[in-house]
Amino acid sequence: MELLLAIALAVIIMALSIPILGSIFSDDALQESFNKFEAFVQKAQTKAVKERRTYLLIWHEPDAKHEGAITLEPEILTAEEAGTDAESFTFGDAELTLERPFTLEKKPLAEWPFWKSGTCEPVRVAYKSRAGTWLAEFDPLTTRGTIIDMDNR
Repeated sequence: MELLLAIALAVIIMALSIPILGSIFSDDALQESFNKFEAFVQKAQTKAVKERRTYLLIWHEPDAKHEGAITLEPEILTAEEAGTDAESFTFGDAELTLERPFTLEKKPLAEWPFWKSGTCEPVRVAYKSRAGTWLAEFDPLTTRGTIIDMDNR
């Protein structure tokens, strides 16, 4: 009888801990998605400074060519770059949206410029997937992101 009671208690404890473990794994997946995106942002800044020209992160609508990816492209293409494919960041079934809170445009373009000085426009990027959501603000001087809201499901 005592053995059955001990097994029952162990099963109850394990059943209660499963949602907690799932939450931990969701947090890790969300943090990893942010880290990958931030690394892509840092690549844009590095290219702009190194090549001394403006680069853009461009959010594309889903189509056959871009599949909803974000591409890293120079603002002005050289003749050699004219037919080449841009570097891209894909995010699978997740959704990444760009918010430009300081723009004067009513309907801002889905472009984020990185100037040759190493600075960028201040933006917010929102991420949404089955694992959860995060919202990050990116500093215009350092281009580093800070997660201001994260919610796992």
